[in-house]
Amino acid sequence: MSRLSTLIAPAVVSACLALGGCGESGKTAAGGEDKYAGLDEAIRGWHASIKATDDLCKAKADGKGCQGFEVACKGEREIAPAEQAKGVSAKVVVAMSWEGWDAVRSEYRTSSGFAEFNKIDGAWKRSDAGPVNLATCVAA
Repeated sequence: MSRLSTLIAPAVVSACLALGGCGESGKTAAGGEDKYAGLDEAIRGWHASIKATDDLCKAKADGKGCQGFEVACKGEREIAPAEQAKGVSAKVVVAMSWEGWDAVRSEYRTSSGFAEFNKIDGAWKRSDAGPVNLATCVAA
């Protein structure tokens, strides 16, 4: 066996083992429903909403008023009994940053936003959230 094969083989085996734990979308490896199924789509919807409504994002006519979108953190929040009674099955806070075009300065400026996502009856609902510590995703 060549030296290259000796180095590549363990990496390929590790990748296959890691992928083997992946199930169908929305399912956990144990076969149960993933409580976070659909969250990524909900975050993409928030991203699209920011691009459509943020003043800095609308500042350039070429449609490139915002760039560099990045999810800084996601953190699970505790669900209160009253929320459980209303059908909340998951609760996550998300912080996102991006650069928006400042027409006055003719440069991009860093912006950020915070949202709380609640999964109610299988659908994610978004609401604004206060700032969070980006290292822990806990309220600042």
